Amino acid sequence: MGDRYRLTRITFDVISVFGCLRASAVPGPIIVRILADHGYSASSVHNQLTRMVQRELVSAERRGRVTLYRLRERILSQFHDIGGERTAPEFDGHFHAAIYTIPEASRQLRDRFQYSARMLGYRQLRSGLLIGFHDHARALVAQLPEMTNGGWYEFTRLVPDDLESAKRLTAIAFDLDCARTEIETLEAELALLAGEQGRPGTGLPELPIGRFFDLYFRVGRAVMENPLLPVDLVGEEQPSQRFRAVMDRCNLEYYLRYDQQVREAAAESPSYDLVDWLPEG
Repeated sequence: MGDRYRLTRITFDVISVFGCLRASAVPGPIIVRILADHGYSASSVHNQLTRMVQRELVSAERRGRVTLYRLRERILSQFHDIGGERTAPEFDGHFHAAIYTIPEASRQLRDRFQYSARMLGYRQLRSGLLIGFHDHARALVAQLPEMTNGGWYEFTRLVPDDLESAKRLTAIAFDLDCARTEIETLEAELALLAGEQGRPGTGLPELPIGRFFDLYFRVGRAVMENPLLPVDLVGEEQPSQRFRAVMDRCNLEYYLRYDQQVREAAAESPSYDLVDWLPEG
């Protein structure tokens, strides 16, 4: 997938400012100030914000001499999914599938197709074939321009021979073995943050916020890349639920270690009064 449509670390960190402040709109100077503690220069943050506006991840509006940034609905709903309770889909005996051929001459279009499909819950079973558990054909088409250079796509249903075949296809497309290995790695790293007594916030007390967000980024990406799957195919204890449990632990570690630091950094800015706060609770 091309970098234009990949969730990069700096993109994640910019979006995390909104979550850390629990705000729907944040002035540019505050974003720059908070991310300075992550090690980013002001110019790199401004350049990233410009790219995110171009990619329609955030909107920008002028308030005097300050630009106020707001998460667009597409990325906002995606990040709401990280912490939200979701209902596992049912398996109705078939997969919803997208079959496509998009040549190298239209690489950006192919990247956009793959990225958009992935965000809607499809995963690649093999080259040119994506499967999922919901029919998102209309939503996907709405995000795509007209195909060029002989590119095409079709939506259909893929019916496995039996339940065991469906389980195998799910494990391949959603890379369950890799997901379970990643969970164990992340859980081990979080255990270090809880210290020898197993109390959150007590281990590695001098851990800088930028290093903490190295872990937070990996956990957030894992949650977004591992949707809830039908229990019939993966069992009750599935990777998505375990990744969300790890995210809950990350959120607690953040609150205990850095919440006050970030709020104080935001309050230093003359544009603090322009922050549009989310409702409490």
